[in-house]
Amino acid sequence: MLAPRSVPDVPQYWLKPLGVTEPHDPMPNEWTVDTCLDSYPLTTGPATPRQPPQMGRGDRVIFHAVVYARVFAEAELIGTPRWQRDPVYGLRWPWLYPSRVDMWVPRIEDGPRTADVAPRRALGRIQAGGDFAPLSRDEYAFALEGLAAAPGVLRR
Repeated sequence: MLAPRSVPDVPQYWLKPLGVTEPHDPMPNEWTVDTCLDSYPLTTGPATPRQPPQMGRGDRVIFHAVVYARVFAEAELIGTPRWQRDPVYGLRWPWLYPSRVDMWVPRIEDGPRTADVAPRRALGRIQAGGDFAPLSRDEYAFALEGLAAAPGVLRR
């Protein structure tokens, strides 16, 4: 297995879809119930142990709920990914990152519409089946501002 990307001087920014459209398996609307936000298990692809994802420790991630089409949280990747078979989806998203959720809405439906806060390019990549989409620093800041304005938003 290749070593994951080392911690960069400047973090990278990502839009990460969570939940599944096929088969229909959205995130639970009240997604924080029985969830540890200090070390949230963020799963992603690609599905090969020799090619870890481009994301790395220190990067910032905006969570996008598929089916709801809403942004609902922001987190920092706090560790290196580990490869493991998912109990439900097998090797579809075998990389598991520990992440610390720093801003969130307890109910996904209270988050801003992703189309209102994320660039079309990033949203298009996710809608085409991408495991994640890169964001510029300004795009990330705009999405974070939209999340911060959501009703009921919580912060660390």
